[in-house]
Amino acid sequence: MFKNYLKFALRIFWKDRFYATLNVIGLATGIAVSLIILLYLQNDLTYDQHHQKHEQVYRIVSNFETQDGGISLNAATSARQLSPLLQEDFPELQAFARFEGTGTMLVNVPEEGNSQPYNEGHLMRTDSTVFEVFTYPLLAGNPNSALRQQNSIVLTEKLAQKYFGEQEALGKTLWLGEEKEPHTVTGVMENLADNSHLKFDGLLSGLDTRGKANQDGSFNSEAIWNPDVYTYLLFPEGYQPDNFFAKLPPFYDKYIKPFGDQVNAEMWFYLEPLADVHFHSRQERDEPQGNIAYIYTFAGIGLAILLLACINYMNMATARSGSRGKEIGIRKVLGSTQQKLFFSFLGESLILSFVALIIALGLVEVILIATPFNQLIQKELSLDLLHNPVLLIGVLGITLFMGIVSGLYPALYLPAIHTIKSLKGAFKSSSAGLSLRKMLVTLQFVISIAVVICTLMMQDQLSFMRDKELGFDKEHLMIVQVQDTLVERQLPVIGNELQANSNILGTTVSYNIPGVNVSNQVFSVETDSAMDNRAFNIVNVGKDYIKTMGMTLLAGRDFPEHLTGEENGRDFIINETAAKALGWYQPAQKGAKLEDALDKQMTFFRREVPGRVIGIVQDFNISSLHNAVEPTVLVPHNETSGSYFYARLRGENLSQTIDYIREKWATYDPAHPFEYSFLDQKFNEQYQADERQSALISILSGICLMISSLGVLGLSAYTAEQRTKEIGIRKVLGAKISQIVYLLFSDVMYLVIIASMIAAPIAYTLMTYWLQDFAYKTDINFLLFILAALAALVIAFLTMSFHSLKTAQRNPVDSLRNE
Repeated sequence: MFKNYLKFALRIFWKDRFYATLNVIGLATGIAVSLIILLYLQNDLTYDQHHQKHEQVYRIVSNFETQDGGISLNAATSARQLSPLLQEDFPELQAFARFEGTGTMLVNVPEEGNSQPYNEGHLMRTDSTVFEVFTYPLLAGNPNSALRQQNSIVLTEKLAQKYFGEQEALGKTLWLGEEKEPHTVTGVMENLADNSHLKFDGLLSGLDTRGKANQDGSFNSEAIWNPDVYTYLLFPEGYQPDNFFAKLPPFYDKYIKPFGDQVNAEMWFYLEPLADVHFHSRQERDEPQGNIAYIYTFAGIGLAILLLACINYMNMATARSGSRGKEIGIRKVLGSTQQKLFFSFLGESLILSFVALIIALGLVEVILIATPFNQLIQKELSLDLLHNPVLLIGVLGITLFMGIVSGLYPALYLPAIHTIKSLKGAFKSSSAGLSLRKMLVTLQFVISIAVVICTLMMQDQLSFMRDKELGFDKEHLMIVQVQDTLVERQLPVIGNELQANSNILGTTVSYNIPGVNVSNQVFSVETDSAMDNRAFNIVNVGKDYIKTMGMTLLAGRDFPEHLTGEENGRDFIINETAAKALGWYQPAQKGAKLEDALDKQMTFFRREVPGRVIGIVQDFNISSLHNAVEPTVLVPHNETSGSYFYARLRGENLSQTIDYIREKWATYDPAHPFEYSFLDQKFNEQYQADERQSALISILSGICLMISSLGVLGLSAYTAEQRTKEIGIRKVLGAKISQIVYLLFSDVMYLVIIASMIAAPIAYTLMTYWLQDFAYKTDINFLLFILAALAALVIAFLTMSFHSLKTAQRNPVDSLRNE
């Protein structure tokens, strides 16, 4: 029976090669895209689940707030003293691992005699128990002892090859930092999986574990209030976090409450399951997080593409119902039951689906191996069906789903055609079949146009973020990281010497880079009642920072020309938002002036030396536009120190100016590689994840339109075939080619217009939800809705024109000779 069905199906496919090919292309495209999205979703939804004990590991995070609400912080970090204390009071805690970033560190390889050092920005200090908590397989070394000794380092395979090539790295020495402190390579681990939320290239021993004591030897409770490391706790299998929180109050009273009472504040701890950190943690001071909205978006688009491919098949099958009517009638007369016909038509769609699967697997393999697709999405996706049972089940499930959904309606619809009508060919003019095809085409374009609108609006939002005024000028601002304390002391001299070049407009120093490493600090500030504590973002700046950054000073004055130790920390410049948050400037009140905030008292928390506000700058964004401007303080520091050196350059002759700076810098710092970046690049790096997702969605929207076009192409061919004689008569009566093309296109044109009207509110709703993640968002541009509709119309017209022009140009004698 199956053999007969297969032979019959193959004959039908060969007879209707054009339509079968269109169906296979549509189904193969749908399956290929679905497989890639499935791989993408599997990668993202299994973040950190490659660790064998991930269900037992929790990250502990710290939230604290003052009673008056002046200070509030939700930190992904916790105090380094916390976990050793927890292990003493919670015997069920099996192990803990803490991580602390080292910042950019200088690395020398003495064994190679290489005088050129490396700058490494992805090293972390951790505990020797890290391999008990996490699964980081070692290619060389013993995980039980690799980090037990001081000055030990474990490298990833990538970093080991970078330093030592194909040589054995184990036992070799690296000199770290300016002091060239020797560290022994005690292990080489596999490169981290790309779906790990904690990224590093090497682990160092020596995380400070000392607690802080008061003068009387008692524990200093204040130490617990300084969240400075990522802390992960390993509990027994099946452990319930509620048991932890039930035992926490005595611990809180013993170690945390004493300092909280002093500052009138409270602290809470929360346990985050390791597998939830990437998508469901929204803490400050955290590693880059994922956006679950993109997961929903990709899953939705993947399902939409599957449906488009299925609709294509249904459309073609119902469109060809007239030509297959006699076949169905004859098969019924010869004894085929409606049930047998049902399985026959369903079998056809399943066979096509599995043929499409073979093509799709080859297509996916080519995309992942021979194209830069993985580089675009910054993942390492691979089509490994034998070692990925989820993918194998997904492949079969998607193929069966498409085969059944595509063929189910034709399998119900075609056998139900009345035998007598089918043999007479009367079903060709059925209005039911025509209405069904119109609905399916409309649904296709609703999905495609909605996806295109969303894509255009995402790109519009990203352009808005790149071009928005930030309160400072990020263009042509070079940043050089200062890597030597001796160089730091010479920064004023370096700045003055560089400014002798007319292409260098200004220089300054800072401990911070906007959008990259903004810190937070508590201040005591003047209020109506007393000095209260408030938390602010701080930017440590040197001389001419405001001028060099292109900021606007709205009131007061800049920092003095020469910053001395006495003035350091005593004078502050705040932004508008800080003045408003403290009630010093209330624009809604009549007669309110920014100058009212000048000379207000302000000083560092627990700092005895009083300070004051000397200026107010226009609000500026020091973090991404996902976040609103926050109260920020510019803090002066001695001009002879700073982690980053800034130089404002003219837009002309950039390469020559950079070469000039490189040459001058080398005379002051010959021991370190000269590395620089530009602020606009650094700032825009915050949106790389958004840009990657937008690029991927753009590709998917193009695929949606392509699959819809395949459906239109098939329908146009069938329509032109069915109306050949009508067109011949119209040409004899004097119709022009343009009129005939419009005649054939008009039905689809109206369907696209209707689809655009339906897609617009759907896309508007989806994008309104997506834009909620941005504090600063572009206005919804309704011109994009029109552009998406026009694009769909143009694509539909071009697709229809292929067959319409061919039919319209045919000699009417050929069309009418058989009449």
